[in-house]
Amino acid sequence: MIEIKRLNDTHQAIWDSYVDQCDEATPYHRFAWGQAVKASYGFDTHYLGAFEGDTLVGVLPLIKMQSPLGKAYYVSLPYCDCAGAIADDLKIKESLLEYASTTLSVKQNTSLVLRDGTYESSLTEQIDENAKVRMILELESTVDEQMSAFKSKLRSQIRKAEKNGLTTTVTQFQMSDAFKRQFAGFYHVISSNMRALGSPVHSTSWFFEILKAYDKNAYLSLVYKDEEIIGGAIVLMNGDKGSIPWASTLSEYNRLAPNMLLYWSVLSYAIESDMKSFDFGRSTINEGTYKFKKQWGCEPTQLNWSELVAGKAVENEDMNKSTARKVVEQLWCKTPLSLTNLLGPRIRKYISL
Repeated sequence: MIEIKRLNDTHQAIWDSYVDQCDEATPYHRFAWGQAVKASYGFDTHYLGAFEGDTLVGVLPLIKMQSPLGKAYYVSLPYCDCAGAIADDLKIKESLLEYASTTLSVKQNTSLVLRDGTYESSLTEQIDENAKVRMILELESTVDEQMSAFKSKLRSQIRKAEKNGLTTTVTQFQMSDAFKRQFAGFYHVISSNMRALGSPVHSTSWFFEILKAYDKNAYLSLVYKDEEIIGGAIVLMNGDKGSIPWASTLSEYNRLAPNMLLYWSVLSYAIESDMKSFDFGRSTINEGTYKFKKQWGCEPTQLNWSELVAGKAVENEDMNKSTARKVVEQLWCKTPLSLTNLLGPRIRKYISL
């Protein structure tokens, strides 16, 4: 008999132990993601575990979100692409989803947003041209083998950055002045680029709490021009899988190819850390980010997103097509960086994607 329980911080070890050994688990499934959400933004975690006796056989991480004037809703998970239910078998997974649908969505009359996916490659011709996919790279065994697997054009772009005098560092969370300076440099880069894109940036607390909660299961990679940080990325790890939820470089240095060196830095460290696959994140088929990731050897895997309202499926509107959103983006990118850094996190907190 399957019993569904809501787990808390005292269950972190058993949760992460299950996630570590589950082939379908992503780094976002780790207990640390929910801890960072709660510590930085204050939303409650509803981490559901499926048990057979005393044995954990499936999990579904959920966060309960609510804007000041809106209704509460549950999402698995906010601020990432893919972290749905995972379980030993389909029956257990369905039990977790049924519990979430009935106990949370129906009885509380709330929405339930589920973001699911797989590591199995999808045939591009079978994917709708507007569909969202994750781009997964199966890593080689050594750094040298990985470099050799790239096409000559990609190798030359990486070497161009090195010839231009750019350097990289990789570090993990620590309570030191040096790390805080590195973190500040990363935040300057990502907040500058989010402003340029017309999008509100996450708070410094969010990124800091992610690195703190993930600890040795995360690393911060930085690109330097002399002493200046001009690019940065955060990578999360689980088992032998890595994901890069945030990566950014300053556009004024594009001529030096910092982005290519940044990605090579994170891949090199992933290989040295015995990662076997690497998730480059979400893209739309044939758009710019898709083509960028494809050149590294990534293959698309279908993302399956759904939304239930009071237990019934509804069509999830694509906000990227909103005219109002485009107008806001145009205004945002003209706003001073100091103001977007002040206001952005207060808005971004309530945007689940």
